[in-house]
Amino acid sequence: MDKSKRNTIISLAIVGLISVGVLVGFSIPLGIFPPLGELLFPGNGLWNIHEEVPEMETISSPYLTEDVTVYRDQWGIPHIYGHSEEDLGFAIGYVHAQDRLIQMDLARRSTRGQLAEILGESSLVDDKMNLNKLMDYWTVESIKAIEASSDPTDIKLMAVLEAYCNGINSYIDEVRTLPLEFQFLGYEPEHWTPSDTFAFIKYMSEMLTWGYEDFITIQIQDAIGADGFAELFDYPIPYQVPICTDYGEYNDSALLTASSESSIDPILVELSNSFIESIMTIPKEKQFFEQTDIVGSNNWAVNGSKTASGMPIISNDMHLSFNVPGIWYEAHMVDISPGADFNIYGFFLAGVPWPIVGHNSYVGWGLTNAAFDVIDWYYYDVVNDTHYMYKGEATPYEIIEYDIKVKGRAPEHFEIKTTVHGPVFENIGEDYEMTDYSGKVFTCKWIGQSITQESRAIYEFSRSKNRAEFDTASSYFSTPAQNIHYGDIYGNIGIRPTGKAPIRNDTGIPDWHLGNGSMIYNGSAGQGEWIGFVPFEDLPHTENPESGYVLSANQISAGPEYLANYTIQNPIDVSNGYRARRINTLLATHDNLTVEEMIDIQLDFYSTKAGNFSPYLLDVIDAIPVKTTIQQDAYDLLQSWNFLQDKDLAAPSIFNVWLDIYRQEVFNDDVINAGSHRYPSTAVLEWLTKNNATSKWFDNIDTPAVETRDDIILLAFEKAITALATHFETPVVSHWLWGEIHRAYFPHLTGLSSLGYGPVSVDGTGDTVTPYGWSTLYFNGEIRPATATHGASERMILDFNNLNNSISVIPSGQRGISNSIHYIDQLLLYLDGEYHTQYFAADAIEDFKESWIESTLILKAEGGS
Repeated sequence: MDKSKRNTIISLAIVGLISVGVLVGFSIPLGIFPPLGELLFPGNGLWNIHEEVPEMETISSPYLTEDVTVYRDQWGIPHIYGHSEEDLGFAIGYVHAQDRLIQMDLARRSTRGQLAEILGESSLVDDKMNLNKLMDYWTVESIKAIEASSDPTDIKLMAVLEAYCNGINSYIDEVRTLPLEFQFLGYEPEHWTPSDTFAFIKYMSEMLTWGYEDFITIQIQDAIGADGFAELFDYPIPYQVPICTDYGEYNDSALLTASSESSIDPILVELSNSFIESIMTIPKEKQFFEQTDIVGSNNWAVNGSKTASGMPIISNDMHLSFNVPGIWYEAHMVDISPGADFNIYGFFLAGVPWPIVGHNSYVGWGLTNAAFDVIDWYYYDVVNDTHYMYKGEATPYEIIEYDIKVKGRAPEHFEIKTTVHGPVFENIGEDYEMTDYSGKVFTCKWIGQSITQESRAIYEFSRSKNRAEFDTASSYFSTPAQNIHYGDIYGNIGIRPTGKAPIRNDTGIPDWHLGNGSMIYNGSAGQGEWIGFVPFEDLPHTENPESGYVLSANQISAGPEYLANYTIQNPIDVSNGYRARRINTLLATHDNLTVEEMIDIQLDFYSTKAGNFSPYLLDVIDAIPVKTTIQQDAYDLLQSWNFLQDKDLAAPSIFNVWLDIYRQEVFNDDVINAGSHRYPSTAVLEWLTKNNATSKWFDNIDTPAVETRDDIILLAFEKAITALATHFETPVVSHWLWGEIHRAYFPHLTGLSSLGYGPVSVDGTGDTVTPYGWSTLYFNGEIRPATATHGASERMILDFNNLNNSISVIPSGQRGISNSIHYIDQLLLYLDGEYHTQYFAADAIEDFKESWIESTLILKAEGGS
């Protein structure tokens, strides 16, 4: 289909979707959108469809020293050839803007408190909350620090970043037709600045490290007591395979017990609950608060002792929310100047000129979230509007002021009070009052509220040529803390949880307080002061282990010997470990591994959880004296099941609904109904199921009987098959296909359903190696089909025997332009379990084969021939 026909069809399709309200819509703005009349007539809006990238285009720029060639391959991925880092920076900025401008603009606006300027009053509370977190403030301070630096690397980094901004802004100045979303919202993007790039990095830190676990821990311990908390929630949870293997192994023979029987101060509980009620009124913060099961990410590296080639292979898939366009942008950059040795391929954030994960000709790396506890909450006694108590003295607040632009009205003046620890959270809006805390205020100290150097770390990752250089680069990585795994052409592999991990002074905390930043501190009393950070060299790490592999799937960072010195994670933020257990089994039991077998592991949807719970379920069903037809049929399916979470099978539906109900029946009565917002980890339920059939947690305190494990297993099974038969409207259990109640959806970042993709039936669960995360299947006695909205946000496999064999894929497309052939082309590849090659071998212009070229962009230095 030619381009003009495609544009016309898309125009008509979108018009058709919104034409129903056309009679009342021409002159009345619909929420955040401009009047439809401006969008529907030729010469305006939808009829000005953003064009595909031309097959051949030449653009001149005064910012270039020499010409740059950009080839796009059949997936729209740019392969950029320039003669300096600055010229490459300009080019990657230009193509980022070509492909992802609306995504870039919304991300910077969100972090910097500028959404209300384009969306109006409805976004004012989000802007205030984001400004209150001080992300914009510390973004600006971080830029000031690097601009003032005389370090040669910082100077070079800023030169590349300035060139990157020039590339983005050149496109903004030249573009004739803005992407559809700008037309919907009725505004034009402003120029990009270095601060916007740093803000994007703060955005990632917020996404992965912000949270309210300190309040949740207070809630849980108040609900079930210190003993209950220790048994069900404390550190470490059972069956953990430590990321770093040099610090001993955990003993899973018993769950923990409490060291204190004293109760939490009831005034603090009341304060905490009041703050939670306030936070829960803010939709975005409610999502942070309700985030429960950790999906996380996977990475692993195997050395030559485990591969067929005798050289390392590393794999990475980072698990984040699905979006169209996705969060990652693939690109390949080569410096072709004489003597240069710079050839990198990686996954970029559109808004940042360096890859976050990827490889060069020497080293490769990937990331998973390390879940360091880097945010602490404090309460203070208030003196008056201008002072608070700190260590016995009335101390003045410092004030940070903003004038927030609001579409359709005058700017809103916003003042943020700050204490010695951080910002006070109050006065977010009329409907979001956060001040009625009996003469007290809450603040937080967060790693994002500081000058950090992640930009230098990722800048130097791409330029590292060995482990020592890569470690030096890693030492600049502060937040979000990541498990960084590594491989190189010399045969080395390694892994290191990396980031700034606070060391607290817990002197003087009450005996019920768990310490280590896991509960709210009394800020007025000076509790929980940060007195430093774990030195980089003291962070856990493993290099070239005897096993021949390293792996991370968001499990515990290190073994008990490390915990004797440092606690760097919050116990309720550690993954349940099922993905790690499965990957560990596969790597431990396989040798002569190849790229093809790494693909099999990344796409694996065997359920370790099902393999461990199912025997107990089957034993209970088998013991039913006279089974109904539906019970027998369900039993037969489960007994013959291979524990694959296959969308075309019914057994996964039975198991997953049963487990959901089983967990609720075990813990709702005395954990959730007692006031906790969190369920214990499924790994804890597995331990209880295997080791303590008469645990008090199996007894339903709301009935006169004393239930045991098997009573609850049977009750949950009966509820599951009843709910499934009702939902599917058939007692034929083979019709209860997993894919009918487990689907993935890939929303457009504006929420416009016509620009999203799905839902589509998918294999797996949040606990399989190939992940599709969801919350609950069973709610108020009914099946609620699971719609997975997060999972692997990229897949990458690097072969150090021949880096040209390296492959990757993203669950969207390169271009955030809805009418582009590269809008969801990789998503379709991804859903089919396929990958594309990276064309890394093309390290010179003439090496990029003509058959690979879909389009060519020549960025000419003005004055050149």
